[in-house]
Amino acid sequence: MIPTAWILLTTPLPTAADLASDPASDPASDPAPERAPERAPLLASGSPPGLHRMDAPLPPRPTRLTASPRAPAARELGTPTTLYVNFDGIELSECNPSRSQDNCHWYNVGETIAPFSGSVQTKVSVLQAMRRDVDEYGIRVTGQRPDPSEAYTMVVYGGTEERFGALGSAPSGDCGDQSPSQIAFAHLDGALVEWVNGGATTALHEAAHSWGLDHIQTERSIMFPSGDDEPNAFRGECAPVVTDVNLSPGPASCPEFNAVHCEGDDLQNARALLGQLFGGPYVDTQAPTVDLVEPADGQYFQAPADFDVVLEIRDDLHPQVYDASFWLNDEPKPQARPFLEDRFAVTGLPVGTWAFHVELTDEAGNATRLDFEIEVGEDPPPEPGGDDGGCAVGGPRWARSAGGVSGPLGLVVLLLCVARRRHPR
Repeated sequence: MIPTAWILLTTPLPTAADLASDPASDPASDPAPERAPERAPLLASGSPPGLHRMDAPLPPRPTRLTASPRAPAARELGTPTTLYVNFDGIELSECNPSRSQDNCHWYNVGETIAPFSGSVQTKVSVLQAMRRDVDEYGIRVTGQRPDPSEAYTMVVYGGTEERFGALGSAPSGDCGDQSPSQIAFAHLDGALVEWVNGGATTALHEAAHSWGLDHIQTERSIMFPSGDDEPNAFRGECAPVVTDVNLSPGPASCPEFNAVHCEGDDLQNARALLGQLFGGPYVDTQAPTVDLVEPADGQYFQAPADFDVVLEIRDDLHPQVYDASFWLNDEPKPQARPFLEDRFAVTGLPVGTWAFHVELTDEAGNATRLDFEIEVGEDPPPEPGGDDGGCAVGGPRWARSAGGVSGPLGLVVLLLCVARRRHPR
């Protein structure tokens, strides 16, 4: 029996609690903590000390609408939505209104925003903080692009505050989220690459603008017009709408929605609005799917074998902290360990036929399993395209290279090949 030490994960193993910020203190009700700026922020006059400008000024919106056969229909109030955080970079073409499925916008046209340079841990931490902040509403937060047939808001998470002049930007004034596939931006790369709370706040702040929410004058609110890397929350009281970092009073973008929940249409209750827009909590009932990318099922290696196992993981809340178990053959399934990456390393695997088992459980308890086999022998594998003595190597064990041998005779030839690999002359 081979000890399970042959599996090496490629990243440290934090727990889900380590990744998310401590939610024990509710920023919507607790006094704001003292904070000292660590970097020189981009400020405007009137901002509280140490806070960064949330929103870059936008150019005038074009009056012409760009027709699209893929433009989504207006969404019914009180139905769930999907918020896709795009860490993978984007090149934007032109359209109006913006459309996440087509990577097009009416500003930042022609911009190429590189993939976010932060670690997998940072990405998962930002997503977990965002999910914590919207766990009362029907908002699915994912870092995996949804199917093109689905309407979804996209926050492009990349670019720097210095390059774009603020922490983010978004189109606003879409009352009732009637254009449910708009694109917003969060510029947290560069000097702010390790921000987690600030990254989550910025991404949700800009997404909420695209859903019709305005700035309010209350600090420690996600909709406050300035921000830092401290935790924030959507507020549950009616707060005055403001237009800029100087907290200048201003008209609301969607006064008729505000008037439903507050005594004045220039007051905004963010929690009530999000509940009206998206309904109750999103519930994860979908198990992950896991496919083997490499090596191929049945692939042959020379002993001692060192290789990476690369997986394609899909889940409605991917990426996240999965509980993963890895074991060989008929060994007992070991205790699960936290798993963030899409790969693990195998080292020093000796001669034999090895059945690999991988079980992943998402944070909601939905589990899936992947099984595959690896052959390890004493001979080196043949060179690609070379003469392998009539044996197929590098694909499934039942596969033949050339010659058309099939059926029982093909199986005998394959078994002779495996024996020859293990016992060279």
